[in-house]
Amino acid sequence: MALEDTGHRNENMNIRCFYGRLLRKIWLIPLAALIGAVAGFAIYFAANVVYAPARTYEATSMLYLIFTPDETGEVYDYYNGYTWNQLMTTDEIINTTMDNLKEMGITELASGSETPGSVEGGVTRDEVLRSTTASVPSDLRYLVITINNTDKELTKAILTATDNALISYGQKRDEFISINLEREDDEPSLEAITDRTAVAAALGAGIAVFLVIMIMILLDAMDDAIYVPEDAEKRYHIPVLGVLPFDNQELPTRFKNELIACSKKTLGAHSSIAFISVNDTEGSDNSKKCVEDFKDIVKSSFNFERTRIEAMPLPGSTLESYREISECEGVVIAIPAADRRGAMAEHMISQLHKHDCPVLGIIMTKADMTFLNWYYRLPKSGI
Repeated sequence: MALEDTGHRNENMNIRCFYGRLLRKIWLIPLAALIGAVAGFAIYFAANVVYAPARTYEATSMLYLIFTPDETGEVYDYYNGYTWNQLMTTDEIINTTMDNLKEMGITELASGSETPGSVEGGVTRDEVLRSTTASVPSDLRYLVITINNTDKELTKAILTATDNALISYGQKRDEFISINLEREDDEPSLEAITDRTAVAAALGAGIAVFLVIMIMILLDAMDDAIYVPEDAEKRYHIPVLGVLPFDNQELPTRFKNELIACSKKTLGAHSSIAFISVNDTEGSDNSKKCVEDFKDIVKSSFNFERTRIEAMPLPGSTLESYREISECEGVVIAIPAADRRGAMAEHMISQLHKHDCPVLGIIMTKADMTFLNWYYRLPKSGI
């Protein structure tokens, strides 16, 4: 056997086997979706309710601008949405706004001080400017003022003070005949928040399902276990003599006949055979159990007087183990199905070949007969 041809690292994925195992874990997908949905909802709730900043009130007004006639049109071009927001910060407007607030009984606090955010506590001009937005719709003769603040009364007060400051500004500037108040909200409205709880839950579920599928694919790519006899033969280039079922399962007649026939043909001509389980990290307990199960199945169909089968530990467990194994005419390896011991099996086969111990065959132990019946499309009885 060419050792470079064996191994699980470069073998092709058995797609049917993979999807069969995936279907048995399909319950993980709805579970992941549920957990992801709950996590998405919790994160959204925490971000938008528990730890969200205080909701703001909004009030708007619309002013009508009557410009002084100008043939060049430069005045009209100058007053746009950008310039109005710049003008709101100039002393000519903000000072008048703060004076109007004082007349309403709202104290101006020093710049940089902590604003209580209420009418009684006063307000800094920085907060007034942060709360104020000016915009111009398609018609340059209209100016829309929007105030956003966490205090309802303060929102209304800033809006009224700003509107009056702009009316005063229109009376002082030569570019305007007047600035008139067209509309002003009587009551600020609480900022509307779009409820996207369902979207957050759906997004969380989708991300969780995607991650679970990716993890399952990644784990399968690193999986060195064997699940069906043909995969073992492709990997190790050693015949699989048969399978032994789980302790609580019965070996169907078809698989029992295969084990008996292959064992008689492959092992019957030898007088001494070592039986080694890759699960025996210490001693040979698993090997002994496999030998007992094997004898219980083949029974009188196999001549155990002619062919002595002896359970032995993994080569290398002791120095004496190499000598004991080399005294046998061949070795049968027991590899548990679905057990991630493929790399250890490769290592053991390599060691046996280095010591000129022929590997006669593999027996898959702890095989799930329900899965194998599904894989081979056999009836549940396996017949």
